[in-house]
Amino acid sequence: MKRIYVVCSLILAFFLWASPSHADPGRGAVTLCYVWADQPTAASYTPSSTYSYNLVGKASANSIRRNSTGNYTVTCKGVGGGALFSGYGSWGAGGHVQVTAYGGTPTWCKVISWSTGGADFSAGVQCRNASGSASDSQFDLLFLW
Repeated sequence: MKRIYVVCSLILAFFLWASPSHADPGRGAVTLCYVWADQPTAASYTPSSTYSYNLVGKASANSIRRNSTGNYTVTCKGVGGGALFSGYGSWGAGGHVQVTAYGGTPTWCKVISWSTGGADFSAGVQCRNASGSASDSQFDLLFLW
């Protein structure tokens, strides 16, 4: 009887120890960068510091480049997964990106690519009008981990 009790106790202890709480403890969501792209036809610019953020630097570390009609590249310097964050270390590639069209015309925007493996984060954004054609648009972009 005592052996059964010991074996059952060991099995129970193993399952309690190997619970999901012993996996990656998680960091919670950390906002690394956000921008309001408010100049849809500008070739390249630094978004307003009032409406942008960068975890490791000033909002001036963010930039937006218009590649062609409705196609943009957003770059946030220093917040890629290869960068070292105080208290967090280097995270590698990954993260989560959200983009939303902004303004009075019926337009939608989507993230078509993003890169986080190096020191900087960059995302390709594509915007289209209601008929599906490429269209310049204001948008908000959020990058978090």
